Amino acid sequence: MTKEYPLPKWGVTMEEGTIEEWLVNVGDSVIEGQVLATVATDKITIDLESPSTGLIAALFFKVGADVAVGTPLFVMATDAADLAAYLGQSES
Repeated sequence: MTKEYPLPKWGVTMEEGTIEEWLVNVGDSVIEGQVLATVATDKITIDLESPSTGLIAALFFKVGADVAVGTPLFVMATDAADLAAYLGQSES
């Protein structure tokens, strides 16, 4: 299974965030709570943590991109077979 994860709203007035750095790449294995990226808002810079354990299947934005709250940032696959299916590859 794969799932998209949106940019969270970290403050009452937050409308968007800027991707300052990705700390993962497509295909990387991550664990719940691992820092995936740093995101700057109009008031703070915060670490975006992984909501679950899995494999990064897609990153939708490059460093420097401004992203609206609720917009999908990345896709996570639960295992290698799901990652391969999402990427349109056959698992080796």
